[in-house]
Amino acid sequence: MCQIQKDGMLVIYCNSRVLGAPSGVDDISGGLYEDIEKLWRKGESFDVTFEVEGERISAHRFMLVARSPVFQAELYGPFTEANSSCVKINDMKAEVFKALLRFIYTDDFNFEHQEHKILSVELIQDLFVAADRYALQLLKAQCEKRLCVALSIETVLTTLILAEQHSSAWLKEKCLEFASKSENFTELVLTEEYLHVMLSFPSLLVDLRKKVNI
Repeated sequence: MCQIQKDGMLVIYCNSRVLGAPSGVDDISGGLYEDIEKLWRKGESFDVTFEVEGERISAHRFMLVARSPVFQAELYGPFTEANSSCVKINDMKAEVFKALLRFIYTDDFNFEHQEHKILSVELIQDLFVAADRYALQLLKAQCEKRLCVALSIETVLTTLILAEQHSSAWLKEKCLEFASKSENFTELVLTEEYLHVMLSFPSLLVDLRKKVNI
């Protein structure tokens, strides 16, 4: 309905109604990552295979290249892997490579394990290294957060070393903060890991001692 006011202004009145989504739409499953994960789990159209710890693990080149510039260089660059249907991966556990692939296909960090807590942290440490190796920054950040939450007397020094080696300033600082607490530092100096840091990474020891004012 239209109405002209005394000042010449035209005012338009209208009614609106919000319609709900068609019945059943909210129950429909499926999306980009879900469909891609199904493609991966069904093993359809694989065109590259990796050999890791003697185990063969297959994947799709297009997915790896889309997610990782390192895979792009290895699979389509001037390297021997570019013309090979089977690529050998050294210095990595098969379970870590599988977790890496799962993240590439799904963006999901929640992988399953059956071992105790310490081994779980070791697995995340290995995945952190793998993420840095393949320039998967989102996965690396997720690993950093998990490793920070899991800091303990048993893990802090190994995590500190990895943070230093793989250029994670944030994780390094969190490790130093945890290790420099008086009650923690008193325990750490009695461990073999502390001796290892003292002999192999003296610069880290200097950083730690600055935190505890030694």
